[in-house]
Amino acid sequence: MNKTKLRILMLTHSVYSRDIRVRRYAEYLVNDGYLVDVICLATEDNSPQSQDTRLGVYPVPMTRRRREKLGHLLDWGMSIFFMFWYTNKLNFKHHYDLIHVHNMPDLLVLCAVVQRLGGTPVILNIHDAVPELTQSKLGIGPRHPLVRIQNLLEKICIALSSHVITATKSFKKKLVERGTAEKKITVITNFPDERLFDSRDSLRVRNINDTEFVLLYVGTVAYRYGLETVVKALPYLRKRIPGIKLQVFTKIKEEGKALSDCQQLALDLQVEDIFEVNDPVPLEKMPSIMANADVGVYPALKDCHMDNALSLKIPEMVNMELPIIASRITVLEELYGPDSIAFVESGDTTEFSRKVVELYEFPEKRQLYARTAKAKGSRMLWKDQYPIYRNLVEKLIFKS
Repeated sequence: MNKTKLRILMLTHSVYSRDIRVRRYAEYLVNDGYLVDVICLATEDNSPQSQDTRLGVYPVPMTRRRREKLGHLLDWGMSIFFMFWYTNKLNFKHHYDLIHVHNMPDLLVLCAVVQRLGGTPVILNIHDAVPELTQSKLGIGPRHPLVRIQNLLEKICIALSSHVITATKSFKKKLVERGTAEKKITVITNFPDERLFDSRDSLRVRNINDTEFVLLYVGTVAYRYGLETVVKALPYLRKRIPGIKLQVFTKIKEEGKALSDCQQLALDLQVEDIFEVNDPVPLEKMPSIMANADVGVYPALKDCHMDNALSLKIPEMVNMELPIIASRITVLEELYGPDSIAFVESGDTTEFSRKVVELYEFPEKRQLYARTAKAKGSRMLWKDQYPIYRNLVEKLIFKS
């Protein structure tokens, strides 16, 4: 079969232009001669999401919102409805050789059930294990009825899939423990795309003579990510560090209650003037934003999900040689170790504050953390993960 004739469809409940996880799969595939279409959510202003004519990007008429409880379920239900329609409409025209579904939710697999029954291979990419994420978001235990329902839905969605991709070995282990055959799972880790995040192309521009000292937080703002810990530290840090500023770039507009609570906390603590919240920016701008910061922060609260979930922003900051203060969670300790990241106990405002002051007062420590992490990160790049994915795609297509 001629590779240039192979067509792949991807589905994601995200804005494609801002989701580097999905973009790198699609862009590397088209560079290899595949034809790729993506069904995704629309941007807030309905702007185009790709300039690459080799890619077809088809946004459904809804965008990403941070809603809770019933509103959250309604959003998922509507996206599944629209994406099911788009999938079958596009497949009638293009007859896809493979469909790649990115969770969350796992139920997006249902959009490709007709094609799966017709023999088309379907990959379910579990970026986040939903049962553990449910426990993390709601603060409930593994035997809670909602978690049991998520376990059942996960099993159904995996059964409807030809193969499963997970982001970490820990996620794979959990899936195997829940009954998925080990041979049905491939681990493809969230490593950075060096085409965008490369410090050689975007040199660090901060130095000890700058009047500001910028702490950078990038990505989802939800309670489990612990941004409140950083906000609580700002009154103390303001006294110790002239020009201190916390800069936040959210994943979506109107991130929701967790961000609103942090903004209210900043007002209560009278530090709102040094707490800067920015709307999402194009991925292409993020390297320069990281280059203009002094320290990246990842204050995640350790639990059954966050302890094993690798935020892509960590390896991206590592590759940009931005020193990082992060909660002491297992996945980061295993990948980088204490010589590469300044670890603190999750939720400990006092320890976090002291670590920030230490890195401010000793810039050579910041440089050492950054260089050591970069050396380790040079062995953790997307170009090394992509061949694993490409081989899996070819195996599934030719087998079918």
